[in-house]
Amino acid sequence: MTPVVVLDACVLYPAAQRDLFMWLAAGGTIRAHWTNQIHDEWMRNVARDYGIPRSELEKVAQLMNRAAGDALISRYRQHEGLFPKTDAKDRHVAAAAVTARKQSGVNVVSVITWNLKDFNRKELAQAGLAVENPDTFLCRMMSNSPDNVVSAFMRMQGNLRNPSKTTQECADTLFAQGLKTFSGLIKASA
Repeated sequence: MTPVVVLDACVLYPAAQRDLFMWLAAGGTIRAHWTNQIHDEWMRNVARDYGIPRSELEKVAQLMNRAAGDALISRYRQHEGLFPKTDAKDRHVAAAAVTARKQSGVNVVSVITWNLKDFNRKELAQAGLAVENPDTFLCRMMSNSPDNVVSAFMRMQGNLRNPSKTTQECADTLFAQGLKTFSGLIKASA
């Protein structure tokens, strides 16, 4: 079954990581979800850190919403009360995962985040949710669907034009963004 995930803003912030997850979603390897609040957080941080105009980042968010079909989650705030032990700034992410679970009909939805400590695993499990860091999740995907993951990576790499990058350079960029184990697997497979 195709994994259903909610991508936290920290996963969408680095461009290469965001692109890889988008290619995985576009290829049907995952069903990715986010909210406008998650979009706002990653866009605000990218604009602040890199000086990219908000209008350009909003175009990226619109393309993401179109490319991933039903990715944009709404009507999730009412579920925040299920997560009193989860960090207050991340309850909206868990709440969005509850809505994604109800919409998709799957047993478990994974929150993909680098901020594992902010999520109470017991609360999430009670709501049919899990939390994983991106490196662990991508390694599991590589084990379960290696051809699909390599294909998504190659599509990501092939889409880079300004400047273009080699497989090694793309894998090194992902390594620098924290995908240390996954980058080694992709180098060995691509």
